[in-house]
Amino acid sequence: MLLVAGIGFNAFGAELSGSVSVNQTSDTAANAKINALNSARRQILTNVLSQYANRDSLNELMQKTSNDDLMNLILSSSVSNEQMSANGYSAKITMNIDNDAVKKWLNSNDVQNWVPLTESDEKFSVLVTVPNGLQDWAELKRIARTDNTEFETQALQGNQVVVKMPVSYRTKFTAAVRGAGWKYSDKDGALQIWK
Repeated sequence: MLLVAGIGFNAFGAELSGSVSVNQTSDTAANAKINALNSARRQILTNVLSQYANRDSLNELMQKTSNDDLMNLILSSSVSNEQMSANGYSAKITMNIDNDAVKKWLNSNDVQNWVPLTESDEKFSVLVTVPNGLQDWAELKRIARTDNTEFETQALQGNQVVVKMPVSYRTKFTAAVRGAGWKYSDKDGALQIWK
């Protein structure tokens, strides 16, 4: 079997995708195609996600995940240059990865990752007061990284910063900052945190 891989990234939608060229043989062309698609899916997911996750943990998880479960991590796929023989199959296969499904899969299996968020993620605002400036900000970033939480800085004025993060992280992030000694309150749907 021959696999040649390529990786793509759309910065506007944070959409992850990859392509591989496959050449597979089996007892029938239909089985060769099934094997080629399964191999392509594994190779594309491994190649793309290794840029956004702990590689050793990712490889271990890939080995123990079934082909059927990996199908759930793909949004769409396309095939070009397809050729079949009595017992062979070759094609170029491109797959678009479901960022949300992948992030959930990696997080639920304790694989450290920084898979980019998609534009469709619902977000909430956090008003951060950092009286000690950079020192507090660095601590907050460390807390977020430790909990695999991502946030976007929206505004900065004096010792206050407004950030946005996915709603799915709200409970986890609130617990993490509380555990690190930060105070918090909810105000009109926004989370306020301070030292």
